[in-house]
Amino acid sequence: MENLNYYINFEKLCEKFNLGKLTDEPEQVFGGFLHRMYQLRTDKDQYAVKALNPQIMQRKTAMYNYIFSEKVANMAYQNGIKALPAIISNGSCMHEVDGQYYLLFPWIQGKTLAPGIIDIECCKMIGETLAKIHKTDFYQLIVDNQNENDIVSNVAVVDWNDYALKGKNNSLEWSSLLLDNLNKLYHWENLVNSSAESVLNNSVISHRDLDQKNVLWDENHVPIIIDWEAVGTTNPTQELIDVALNWSGFESGNLSKEAFCTIINTYRNYCGEIYDNWHDVLNYGFQGKLEWLAYNIRRSLRLECTDDAEQELGTSEVIRTIRALNDYADFIPLCSDWLSEIDVQFDVKIPIDNVKVNK
Repeated sequence: MENLNYYINFEKLCEKFNLGKLTDEPEQVFGGFLHRMYQLRTDKDQYAVKALNPQIMQRKTAMYNYIFSEKVANMAYQNGIKALPAIISNGSCMHEVDGQYYLLFPWIQGKTLAPGIIDIECCKMIGETLAKIHKTDFYQLIVDNQNENDIVSNVAVVDWNDYALKGKNNSLEWSSLLLDNLNKLYHWENLVNSSAESVLNNSVISHRDLDQKNVLWDENHVPIIIDWEAVGTTNPTQELIDVALNWSGFESGNLSKEAFCTIINTYRNYCGEIYDNWHDVLNYGFQGKLEWLAYNIRRSLRLECTDDAEQELGTSEVIRTIRALNDYADFIPLCSDWLSEIDVQFDVKIPIDNVKVNK
């Protein structure tokens, strides 16, 4: 894959899509890991402009995936979910100027919950929102389309040893850490593959990145769901676990059992009984983290990278993700205990209407 750089021209973007004249220098907004976001002020309005990563846009499925994700965001909004779809111009959400692609959004006054901050009321609303997303039948959007972005049945074959040696040859700081964890990486891949058949039996189309950074809270403390670009099929219970971990402080090391259980119990109040096997779901939870690790190794090695800033981001994410994988592996036994307690409490205290999420 050819390494391409961003080619951002805000003046041409404003002129081509009639956004008005710039009144201030566009300000970059940090927080995402894949693309670049800017606040754009013109004499007409304020916009959030997402400059899509040129490397990612080279992928054969990229254009379809982004357009499809916006269809999902629009349908979510129409079904009462506070989503923020991209602005449509000339019948398309995709805005192109000189080969650089953009998504445009109205600028929303809202704040994300700071990393490590745990808010039980927010957890309740996130559990409810995730349930509503899972109960929305997005599959009707792809009935006549054979390009559905299916989740794969296993992790793509990765030569972790080769990556570690390349990292060492390039004097990258993560090479020794990767070498020390090689056996674990292959073991985690085996866990994913052994649980795949069970987990992939149940799927929904969903957001797939409902982290704290992708939820804005407005002045009335109502959650606005942004960044729908990761939309695709997923096991609903798998996503529920990921969301519960993120909103309960797992990544910050300040894990709250109350927050974790609040999200899962609130979700079950809306969706009913969960039929997936917790053990298989937890084992399959390594999949996304392993894929993210492999992608960031490629960025760090400049195999899939736009510039120095992205290379540095890739390097830091490799180190963070290896540590996150180990933390997740260590947490699984405790998580299993918590989930067992939730099952008992749910069976006793909460009436079950046997409503299943869409398959």
